[in-house]
Amino acid sequence: MATGRLKQLTSRPWDARVQFRSDRSGKVFAYRPNQVITTPAALDRIRLRTGGRELVYEPVVPERDGELDLVLVRGIADPIGTAAELRAAGFSARPNHVFFAHPTALPNPTALPNPTAFPNPTAMPNPTALPNPTALPNPTALPNPTAMPNPTALPNPGGVGVGGCCDAPCGPWTAQLVAPRFSTARPALMPGADAYSYRKANGAACKVLVVDTGVFKKIAPNSTDLGPAALAAQAVLQDVNGSSDEDLWDDDANKVLDPFAGHGTFIAGIFANLAPGADVTCERGLTSFGDTDDVLIARTLEERFAEVGDDPYDIVSLSFGGFCEDDDPPIALARTIASIQARHRDPVNADESADLIRERVVFVASAGNDASCRPTWPAAFENVIAVGALGPHGPAPFTNHGPWVDACAPGVDVVSTFFDLTDEAGYDGEDFDGWASWSGTSFAAPVVAASIAWEWMCRGGRDHLSEAPDHSGTASGRPGHAAAWLLDRPGHFRYPWLGTVVNPH
Repeated sequence: MATGRLKQLTSRPWDARVQFRSDRSGKVFAYRPNQVITTPAALDRIRLRTGGRELVYEPVVPERDGELDLVLVRGIADPIGTAAELRAAGFSARPNHVFFAHPTALPNPTALPNPTAFPNPTAMPNPTALPNPTALPNPTALPNPTAMPNPTALPNPGGVGVGGCCDAPCGPWTAQLVAPRFSTARPALMPGADAYSYRKANGAACKVLVVDTGVFKKIAPNSTDLGPAALAAQAVLQDVNGSSDEDLWDDDANKVLDPFAGHGTFIAGIFANLAPGADVTCERGLTSFGDTDDVLIARTLEERFAEVGDDPYDIVSLSFGGFCEDDDPPIALARTIASIQARHRDPVNADESADLIRERVVFVASAGNDASCRPTWPAAFENVIAVGALGPHGPAPFTNHGPWVDACAPGVDVVSTFFDLTDEAGYDGEDFDGWASWSGTSFAAPVVAASIAWEWMCRGGRDHLSEAPDHSGTASGRPGHAAAWLLDRPGHFRYPWLGTVVNPH
């Protein structure tokens, strides 16, 4: 089970289980040491390369229709060289790429407070009134405002491999980063009545899967005497479904808030606010230190969709990502997402292959916080909606961008549910009481995913799954049609290289 493997990764920072390397063009990516993903047909070639020794390998995902698609091979001394040799021999092979959650390294990169869940980050009802709404002749001309003496601004923990836009730094690079990493979440006041939406559940549920750090619905780890703010946060999360692995605030037991602890709990609160009535399940697929990998996420998705069978999730939200070798897609996640979407495609339009979003399970992913146009995965997949971040006056300075980004949403000083650590013995950090303020594309992606869920539920949701679209494509029972309407409608404002603005507040 993927959850069992996640337990093996936790209880310590990721320094020992993540390595960094630059590819042939000098761009940096992260990967698990000593692991290669390839096809079963390549195993004999690996045995030949390793002198015939016995290999340790396992299926990436369970067999389907009697066929084993990909295997994860462990104990490979040179996974990068081995994968390159296998590709040269005609096999599909890549290292097991590592992904990281997408909060920023700076608690408030724009220096503009916005503690009440972002009323209108574009600041103007009609941003097209400005000759250049981004105020930059080239929106990629921001070097890398996360600047990163603090390597928590993942997926580029080393501050290398991005360059001014997509240009590589000088020369090949191999290193291991070891540095203190702390959470960039900050305590926030409980939002007032006007800060949260007035949407009410309409009875047409949408099944949403959030793969993240899980959710901690009790809010306070060791207290039963919750204050008003914590009680309000707990009430927000009451209808969210948690996995068996809860969101952990201190997995290494050092009484310091783990750098990405609460990430899933925070995102769950965004869904509860913007898509009330949605059937939201939070599955733990990231550690509280923010890392996961290609195989772990592929397995988590496959297992979750296998559990629900013929009643699949409608929308999947992924607030993490990473760079890959040669900017090629991660092979395990690519095959898993494509397989899930193919199995659950609308049978009414099964012969139409042009639209990768409209007829299938909708995947939404954060674009990343490197101020780069270099593609991050899984957001850069053509069949995934990539989401960048907006601040109070336009594009957030840290957001990734490019032709692969489909939408943008508020992602600066977002306020949502968090831990209550006020009574935690031995904890000497900041006084969280159930609410936090956080910035990053991690929190823009669920805004878009929740907006799609709400739009679809307003159309009747699962009560109209069998209905075909009308001639305009706007009246359908599929969540993908709601996504297409939200992102493709001509009247919606778009930023160059950030896609359609989605701001439900």
